[in-house]
Amino acid sequence: MAEPRRFALKEKYGGENSLIIRSAWACMATIVLWGACAQNGEMPVQNPSIVKVGDVSITDENFSAYIADLPNFLRAENEDLSAYRSYAQGLVDREIMLIEAEKRGIDELPELKFVLDKETNKRLAQKISRLLVDSELRVEESELLDAYEKFDLGWEVWPAHILSKTEADAQKVIEELRKGTSFSEAAKLYSKADDAVKGGNLGSFFGQGDVVPALREASFFLDEGEFSEPIRTKDGWEIVKILKKRRKGFASLRGYITERMTKVKWAERRKAVVDSLSERRNLSFEYDRVHDVLNGLFRRGLTPEAASEEFIRYQGGRILVGDAVRGIRDLKKGALPPDSTEVLGEIERWILPDSLFVLEARDQQRERDSDIVSFRAQRQIALMVNQLRLDQIAGKVTIPDERVEAYYEKYFDTYKKLPGIIHMTEVLVETEAEAEQILQLARDGESLRELAVRHSIRPGMEKLGGHAFADSGRVEIASLFQSPYRTFFGDSNDKDMGVLQGPLEVQDRFSVFRLDEPIEKEAVPFKQVKRPIRVKLREGEESKIFDAFLDSIRSEYAEQVEWNEEALARFAEKRESS
Repeated sequence: MAEPRRFALKEKYGGENSLIIRSAWACMATIVLWGACAQNGEMPVQNPSIVKVGDVSITDENFSAYIADLPNFLRAENEDLSAYRSYAQGLVDREIMLIEAEKRGIDELPELKFVLDKETNKRLAQKISRLLVDSELRVEESELLDAYEKFDLGWEVWPAHILSKTEADAQKVIEELRKGTSFSEAAKLYSKADDAVKGGNLGSFFGQGDVVPALREASFFLDEGEFSEPIRTKDGWEIVKILKKRRKGFASLRGYITERMTKVKWAERRKAVVDSLSERRNLSFEYDRVHDVLNGLFRRGLTPEAASEEFIRYQGGRILVGDAVRGIRDLKKGALPPDSTEVLGEIERWILPDSLFVLEARDQQRERDSDIVSFRAQRQIALMVNQLRLDQIAGKVTIPDERVEAYYEKYFDTYKKLPGIIHMTEVLVETEAEAEQILQLARDGESLRELAVRHSIRPGMEKLGGHAFADSGRVEIASLFQSPYRTFFGDSNDKDMGVLQGPLEVQDRFSVFRLDEPIEKEAVPFKQVKRPIRVKLREGEESKIFDAFLDSIRSEYAEQVEWNEEALARFAEKRESS
């Protein structure tokens, strides 16, 4: 929360000790106000204190800023005097927690300073990147037009295709097409795709980003009416014919081209800045130590000695093997770079630039900029208060499995979130007219299952994941699997049980169907929610412990808290009338 006052915190910048005075932002505001009034020959208007904690005053201005930043879920529905007192108590609590944290020396903890320095360095790197990279980016209109033409952008095609299992089968289809067989007819005769009955027509235009590279490279250059040679895809071998082709105008693609070109220019500019800084600081790599970085990433035995070895050195700084390992782990939350080439790539793209940017920022004394000073002060306060809380609750709460399971059983209905299993009977036929006839026969009293045995084409079709079909028309659709029936019935349903429905278009055919059993939502399995339940229960117990601690320090520091009831009442009245 952005508050205009800060607290007494010791900080180090460039090896020099400096003191951020308690209530620094309030003091700065006062100085500015006095200066402005002095020019006009006026005395400053006093900003009344609503409450004081020690020598820290919470003024109208401070309080208004605090309330403005409160999220809606923490705001009272009726903001009256009682609500404003509660808000102010929150500020008082944070003050006394900070006093207690300073008394315990939490502000001097090395681990807190490590986190604070790391976060500050990240801010400094971002600031230098904005100053040296972002601010220098320019994309001219002529460049956008040149890219549109150079890369032949904007083309869309409406294709048809024929899918074959083997290349030999695809070549036989090519021979038939060259003999004069229409593409649509060949698709109906030979294609293994579901859309064969439609002549392979894919039904819409596709942009260059909508298809896999193999199909894009082999088909987008074709003119209308032309077909490709066989193309290898994950499904088999495909022949593509272009039914229609069109090109989007430059204006509709201008935003997309600008975004892509800006990214390219940003990468180029950033590399130029990094190269310049590297040259100026005589940067050098110890390339043979990249293997130690790999060992550290994949836990193959990075020794403390290897971790402390210099991997990159430059004037004014260095990156150790251990720094590189930690940096890559922070960057790559998922898959890690598998080899030395990719490790070096990640370091050169991200870790090295940030390290050089931080050094450049400190050379420019950017750590003294007001936004960085303010950020660091706010983060130190947050870290100190959080550490104080952790010290009170650490290791004091254990939630046994029995309690977690009991909670799950007690609130079982709240975990019924998964779509239910669908049990139904289906008759699937080729045309809507056939489906209408089946529906009438069923309404006249014929068994839907017997009609399925005689007329349904489902048994001859490929199986679908999550769907179990029987020759009698019975269908079971598992939880979490989508289908037209799931869309029709929803995740739970009892009103449609036993009702004849249809015709419904399903997989380019038509269905008459009936829900045989009510659909009831299923509960999320216990093993999937066991951990979040344990966390919820533990946090509840920890909150009780910390609330008791907060009550105790409220009592301890009660004499240091001075409320100005009149000022608080005037504040509430002014807010209510505005």
